[in-house]
Amino acid sequence: MVMIPELVDLEENLDAPIPERFQTLAQALRDEGHDEPQVRRIVRAVGGAGFNLNLFPNVSFSLAFFRVLTPVSVDRTDIRHIAIGMDGGPDAANRARLRLHEHFQGPMGFGSPDDAEVWERIQRGVQGGAALPILINRGLDDEQPGEAGPRGHISAETGMRAAYDMWKRMMQP
Repeated sequence: MVMIPELVDLEENLDAPIPERFQTLAQALRDEGHDEPQVRRIVRAVGGAGFNLNLFPNVSFSLAFFRVLTPVSVDRTDIRHIAIGMDGGPDAANRARLRLHEHFQGPMGFGSPDDAEVWERIQRGVQGGAALPILINRGLDDEQPGEAGPRGHISAETGMRAAYDMWKRMMQP
């Protein structure tokens, strides 16, 4: 799922202005002796890729972290978040990456609390029985056929529908 098209290729548009939220990091990198092209590459890398990649059934990559879901029992799943740092990279850049990870995945973050609430509600919902469908129809009307499967808007539940469909097929005798 492409979320930020201009960040999919971290080597493109390196002459674009550095976002304000990364100006302090950029200056710290300059102060460490990095030249301007290197500063721009590091800042772009800190912000992460502009896409999400989900590897069925339980791994996802988003911006600058991995999330691994491991079923433990029918009503419990272990969720691990792994922040990706730059091996041997500047300390300031790795700290910034960790702060971005915390901002998104932390207890008051943008991503995990929202995702966890959805998973909890789905878990409660499936207790209603096999005949009760899970409502994941957002964006269904706008889906377009694609070579590797349907394509939908970034806010659509296209990927979730595909994952649940595959999981259902795998779990049936």
